[in-house]
Amino acid sequence: MLWFAAYGVRIVMVILVLAVGGAILGSLPRNHLTVEVGTKGGLFDVMAQSLRTDLKPYGVTVDIVNRADSKNIIEDIANKNIDVDAGFVASEVPEGFNDFVRQAGTVMYSPVYIVTGANSGIQSVSDIAGKKLSLYPKDSAAWSVCEYVLRSYGVSLVDELSTYGNGLKVLDNTATGVTDAGCLIDVPAGSSIGYAADSLKRLADPRLRFLEITESQAIEVNEDFLVASQIDAGTFEIFPNVKPEENIETNAALVTFVGKESLPRELVTLIAQSFRLQYGNGTAVNDAGELPSTQLSSIAPFEGAQDVFENGLPWLYRNAPFPLAAFLDKFLSTYGLFLTTLFLVLAVTDNIGLVKPWHLVRRSRQPRMRLMAQTIAERQQANGTLSRSDQRKLAVVERWIKSQNQGLGEVEDLLRQVEANSKT
Repeated sequence: MLWFAAYGVRIVMVILVLAVGGAILGSLPRNHLTVEVGTKGGLFDVMAQSLRTDLKPYGVTVDIVNRADSKNIIEDIANKNIDVDAGFVASEVPEGFNDFVRQAGTVMYSPVYIVTGANSGIQSVSDIAGKKLSLYPKDSAAWSVCEYVLRSYGVSLVDELSTYGNGLKVLDNTATGVTDAGCLIDVPAGSSIGYAADSLKRLADPRLRFLEITESQAIEVNEDFLVASQIDAGTFEIFPNVKPEENIETNAALVTFVGKESLPRELVTLIAQSFRLQYGNGTAVNDAGELPSTQLSSIAPFEGAQDVFENGLPWLYRNAPFPLAAFLDKFLSTYGLFLTTLFLVLAVTDNIGLVKPWHLVRRSRQPRMRLMAQTIAERQQANGTLSRSDQRKLAVVERWIKSQNQGLGEVEDLLRQVEANSKT
C-alpha cells in the first residue's frame, strides 16, 4: 500500500503512455503487399502487375510471387505462417479455409476458350480425346477448370499428349499446329487491362476455331464459380473475317481476389479502388458497373470493399495523404467506439455533478502522502534509522509539499495587500 501511495500516479501514467503508444504503433499503415499468382506472363500475373502499378503512387510496394499450380494458391493465403497476403482465385475454395480468408471482390468473368485448328477436323469437345492438347500448367486454376469441363465430355488429360504454357502460348501452339487443340480461361473481349490486346488479337486468328460447351448451364449447376456464358459472333473480329463465325456457348470462371483475414483495411481500400478503376467497365460478358462485386463469391468479404466499389475512395483518402488517411482510418475504426464511450461517460459525470477522474486523483494525493509520512515515521521510531527505500519515499513527500507550497507566499502577500487597502 505504501509503495502504491508513493508511485501509484507515476505507474498509472506510464501505463497510459504505453497504451497510447501501442495504439499509435498498431495503427501505423502497412505499405507492403505480397500477391501470389500463377504462371509468369499469364492472366493472373498480369492482373497483379496492374495492381502493383495502381498502388505504387500511394507508396505501397507489391511483390509478385509466381506459382505454376495456381489452384493451390489458396492454401498459402490461408496459412498464417506463409508470407503471402493475397492472390487471384478462379476455383472452388475448400470450406475449411473460409475462416482464414476474406475476399476483396470478384473482378472478372473469365471465359473458358476451347480452341482447335481451323482444319483439324475436331468438331466437338468430345473429339479432343486422344489428341495433343495445350493447357496452362498442371494444377493451375485454368488447368483445373479445363480438366473439369473436358472430363465432363469424357476427355481425360494425358501428360504425354499435353503441352503447357501461359494463355498466349496455348493459343500460339494451337494456331500453328503444335497441338491439335487448346483450353484456357482468359480475358473477355472489352477488357481494358494491357494484356488483353495481345490475347484478343490471338483469339481472332483465322487459324483457330472455337468449340462450344453445349451443356454450360448444367456445368454451372454443378460448379457455382463456372457461370454459363456466351461468346457472341464477331466478338473478336468482324472484318475481314467474322470471329467467331457464330455464337458460342461456354462457361466463365469467376476470378476473385482473396486475402488473409488479417489484411489491413487501408490496403483493402486501395485494392478495392484499383479494381473499381480496372474492372468497372463493361465487357462482352458483363455489364458496366456489374463488376467488381463482393456479392458473387461465398467467401466473406472484407469490410468496406463493396462501399469503395459503389462510392469510390472514402473522404479521408481523397483529402489527406495516404499515410495520414490510413492511420486515422485504422485508429478510429479500432478505438473510435472506446473513445466515444469515454467522452460520453466523462460528459455525463460532469453534467450530473460527479467528481471528474483527474480531480479524484488529485484529492487522493494528500491522504496518500500523509499515510506514507506516518508509516515512515513509525518505522524510524521502531528501527532508529531510515532505510534507503524510506529515504526515497520521504523525498517524494518533500517534493509534493514543495509543489503544494509553491507560490503560496505570493498569494499571502496579495491577500494582505487587499486587506490593507480595504481598511483605508
